[in-house]
Amino acid sequence: MKKLNIIIEWGFYLFLFLLPWQTRLIWQDAFLNKYVWEYGRFSLYGTELLLWAVLFFYLIWIFKNQKLKKLNWQNITQRLKNPAILIYWLIVGFVLFSGLTILWSLNAQLTYYNWFRLAEAVALMAMVLNFSFSFKRIAIVWSASAVIQSVFAIWQFFVQCVPANKWFGLAFHESTLGGSIILQTNVERWLRAYGSLPHPNILAGFLVIAVLFLLYLAMQAKNRGQRMFVITGIITTVPAIFFTFSRSAWVALICSLIILAIWVYKKKEKFYKHMFLKTSFLIVLILVILGVSLFGPLSTRLRGEQDLEVASIHLRVEFTKQAMEIIKNRPIAGVGIGNYTLGVYNFVNGSWPGYYYQAVHNIYLLVLAELGIIGALMFYLILGLLFWFGVLKKGRREFELKEVIMLLALISILIISLFDHYFWTMYFGIIIFWLVLGLNLKRLRME
Repeated sequence: MKKLNIIIEWGFYLFLFLLPWQTRLIWQDAFLNKYVWEYGRFSLYGTELLLWAVLFFYLIWIFKNQKLKKLNWQNITQRLKNPAILIYWLIVGFVLFSGLTILWSLNAQLTYYNWFRLAEAVALMAMVLNFSFSFKRIAIVWSASAVIQSVFAIWQFFVQCVPANKWFGLAFHESTLGGSIILQTNVERWLRAYGSLPHPNILAGFLVIAVLFLLYLAMQAKNRGQRMFVITGIITTVPAIFFTFSRSAWVALICSLIILAIWVYKKKEKFYKHMFLKTSFLIVLILVILGVSLFGPLSTRLRGEQDLEVASIHLRVEFTKQAMEIIKNRPIAGVGIGNYTLGVYNFVNGSWPGYYYQAVHNIYLLVLAELGIIGALMFYLILGLLFWFGVLKKGRREFELKEVIMLLALISILIISLFDHYFWTMYFGIIIFWLVLGLNLKRLRME
């Protein structure tokens, strides 16, 4: 039994460490109007195989450790009074309902593929909820993975190129190549940092959570080695976030740091205050140096007045209009999980090239468009109850540091989700979303 626990725990940490690497096998390609349609592709990621292996051992662990309890209606209603159990079963119901959309979706095969992605992530969430993982080790593994991504991202920004490598899941990008995500000033084109991920915004979201975990580790550091790990993490991840030029990630990080600063100020722990001030000073110093050195591209990104920035904002507005059109056409049932871009093709415009069909950059609208009113209400209710019981109904007990960091990680994701869609549409983002939600659900269950 001890060996089984070790396999599950360290298999999970390895999965988490390797997750940003996007090595995949595209086992079914897709095209719309003779152009590649990314949202119609079926892929198998290398880390998925590892996830399946860990979940298989976890299933064995469940059968060996969990005793089947005889349930009656009174027992069920009593257990559902526990907020964590209530939210957990709401999530199970949400997954089942998402699967039911196969009955009325625009493309049943696409629905099944995307539902399976959701089921994978929720299975991972259940494992995080029930198995005794160390939050400190999760923070260390996540931060270590982020350091590697950050070093790679910083190098990309300075050489202005992302090299192609199929074994590491890397596509070629450079500032002069069409389709690459760039920042253009009046005189220059800058390639934004990708890391090993398919978009700079996705890297930025991952790194924002890493910075929060590094702040947690800083306030837990007991020796020189631990402090050096934190310093190394900060001086790599913060510049990498800057080089992504992701405004949504910047907003999420700033909001999280403000909330954490208020909590630290109210806390009586002098060591927390001391380490938070030192770490925050280092973060601000790095950002000031980079902001002064790259004032041109930073100013362009913040003001949003250059042609590409204006076009980007205009495109997001158009995506929102497209979402409203789909919701208008299928308000109750939705178009089916994973079928959003096909919905744009069917209900908005069927003549665009395949690469133009994009998901609306707001997952709250996206869920409503794909799952309809019932599915969306279930999704909103899960998040609402998690905050109601986890924050507003905590009573007099103060938040511990670990709890605050978990909550801020979720808040960061929800803020970014107002401006992007990858936490719902992409394998990497889906895993991150439900993993962080699982950590917060676990925190609620332990109260």
